[in-house]
Amino acid sequence: MKNKNNEILGEINKMKSEVEDINKDNTTYLTLERKYEALIKDVRKYEGELADYNLALDKYRSDTKPDDIEALYMHIKMQNDKQRSHLDNLFGEKRDMETEIQNTEQEIQQINYQNESKLNDLDPEQRNDYEKLKEENANLLQEINNSRNELEEVNSRLI
Repeated sequence: MKNKNNEILGEINKMKSEVEDINKDNTTYLTLERKYEALIKDVRKYEGELADYNLALDKYRSDTKPDDIEALYMHIKMQNDKQRSHLDNLFGEKRDMETEIQNTEQEIQQINYQNESKLNDLDPEQRNDYEKLKEENANLLQEINNSRNELEEVNSRLI
């Protein structure tokens, strides 16, 4: 009996050790993944800079005039500024829409609370009638949708 208990305790300790190792591996993995993502951002940034330097070097080697390079630079800068402004406007519109959606959702929630409160004020018989009418309404809406689908099918066959 003691042998089995020792074996069981040994297995439990072994499993606990494995769990700790797995947890350490997960922590290490998450840390390395974050570091990888940061390094990938750096690599992309440096790739962009390298491309810029290579372009400048090509222009230098091909005896491009500095005025032409500056004009190209100004043209690209203006395009980037326009695009940045456009994106800023889009993000502003998105933020405004999200705020509007959130306000509308809060209004809907408030209306639902008011409706629930009114339903709770009904006596049981009225509440039962309401539930029956609600169910009948759902069934009628389903029938309407089915009829519309049939009508669309018939119309598509006629065309």
